Amino acid sequence: MKKLAAFVAITALSSAFAASASAADLKVQVFSVGNKATLTVTKDGQPLANYPVEIQGINAMTNTGNTVTSENGSITVTNYSNQPENVKFIVNDENGQPIVARRFLGRDS
Repeated sequence: MKKLAAFVAITALSSAFAASASAADLKVQVFSVGNKATLTVTKDGQPLANYPVEIQGINAMTNTGNTVTSENGSITVTNYSNQPENVKFIVNDENGQPIVARRFLGRDS
């Protein structure tokens, strides 16, 4: 039984490492303050310009007019509502696997 448990643990660790290694070169970071959130997409430490980003939970068209990253690899959304909002960013890696980031944005004051 101990050998089986050890095998399962090693297999799980190997799978987790393989998954993180395949997407290791594409990174998504989100910084939020008050009613604004900025997502930045980088590959091998370099910003990715014009990279598609799906934004859910907030009207992206009133924020940036597009859903691709700017020249510095980022896209910013602002909650113009008088209610707090949840926003979800979805970026697909080179293999089509989604990288999801969520943020809670305060209301416009």
